[in-house]
Amino acid sequence: MASSQTKTGMARPWTLEIDPRERASRLYALAQGSDAFEVRARRLPVGDYLIAGAVLVERKTHSDFVASLLDGRLFPQATALARGPHRPLILLEGPAPERLPDVHPYALEGAMASLAVMWRLPVLQARDPEDSLRLFRFLASQAERAAATVLKRFGRKPKRIASRKLYVLQGLPGVGPALAGRLLARFGSIERVMAADETELTETAGVGPTKAARIRALVK
Repeated sequence: MASSQTKTGMARPWTLEIDPRERASRLYALAQGSDAFEVRARRLPVGDYLIAGAVLVERKTHSDFVASLLDGRLFPQATALARGPHRPLILLEGPAPERLPDVHPYALEGAMASLAVMWRLPVLQARDPEDSLRLFRFLASQAERAAATVLKRFGRKPKRIASRKLYVLQGLPGVGPALAGRLLARFGSIERVMAADETELTETAGVGPTKAARIRALVK
């Protein structure tokens, strides 16, 4: 799947929000030239890239990863990533050096294991920026598919709290299962969705100005 589809069957790019600190990176330039993504520069509270309003990526080189481990920043960063409403991960970009000074390989493996088990924060690796962009496309596609599998709004009300939240959001004008998932992933709660203004709502893929105005008119 290259991107999401409009009602006319035309491919629609996924949103890719990039923290302005990443503007100098090769990945930023590649994303801007990609038909798969609509790039938006936005200061992110945590992380570097927000893919399709759902997957939050902290991009590091191997040297960055080691430096953050040694100076104590890595695990506080992991905590901030894990506490957010999105699905977080750390992306290690570039070739791994044969030797890293001041750190034992077992320490790196232990750090990655801790991130995966204690913080539920996967660490993915990409060879280069081109490989990172391919991974972003895959992540966007998977996030879209996951949102599309949400229980549809009919029949008996779901019992799980998360499903109930999605059920409620599907009562908003023009909001189906997939969009309900994206809204909940982006804002984190029904309360924050209802409090969002039209501009904030349109930052979610699938919400245009007209739909945002209809949602705001209902919840006012």
